[in-house]
Amino acid sequence: MPDYSVPAGTDIGHVHLTVADLKRSEQFYCGILGFNVMQRMGDEALFVSAGGYHHHIGLNTWAGKGAPAPAPGTTGLYHLAIRYPTRRDLAEAVLRLIAAHHPIDGASDHGVSEAIYLRDPDGNGVELYCDRDRADWPRAAGGVGMTIRRLDLEDLLAQANTGATKAPLPAADVADGLRDLPLWEGDPAQLRRSFRFESFPEALAFVDRVGEVAEDLRHHPDIDIRYRTVHLRLSSHDAGGVTDRDLALARRIDAMV
Repeated sequence: MPDYSVPAGTDIGHVHLTVADLKRSEQFYCGILGFNVMQRMGDEALFVSAGGYHHHIGLNTWAGKGAPAPAPGTTGLYHLAIRYPTRRDLAEAVLRLIAAHHPIDGASDHGVSEAIYLRDPDGNGVELYCDRDRADWPRAAGGVGMTIRRLDLEDLLAQANTGATKAPLPAADVADGLRDLPLWEGDPAQLRRSFRFESFPEALAFVDRVGEVAEDLRHHPDIDIRYRTVHLRLSSHDAGGVTDRDLALARRIDAMV
């Protein structure tokens, strides 16, 4: 056959996955990763996308409702890759995974990109990544020289709190978030919760643990210690009110007490 190269404008479109539980998959792809539902076909299929495209991911139970995940060591899909437009967008996605306590399998710096690896509820591999500028790609033997190095996750997560100021959540969204946080009270300006302990050292130990979580999320609460009682107030001061970062931090704090 004559030499042929696929046209430069060619790309890979949507991926369609057989899943065991459509609601469970919707919670992962839409609830955690933030894709938007474009079309629903009863309780058997769902089409989701970013930015209003007809669909980037199709999910269906036509051949797999209730089925187990593929056994390790078999052929098939290795992973699907979701490319984010900026490092800050990738960092926000990682923070959402952390807030939802979704396991992360690994994180790599490939030179050409930074990537996070995980699995969806059906065991499918998922890569979340952001490309570096082409001018910064490492080169080797006339092509690219991709690497597998440890990703500086702390530096990546720092991007979530830098750059453009994020707008505060509308009052209705704050109220929705508080439904999952029954021990917190709040409004669009801030979230509040008080914790009472048996002793002052226990209160101080709790504050230390809160500090570790806050450093992990790169987002920090206002803390007021009154002997055995600790008062926490969460607000994104750079945005002038409550954002997703505050709800994520509240969930993490609840998970540790």
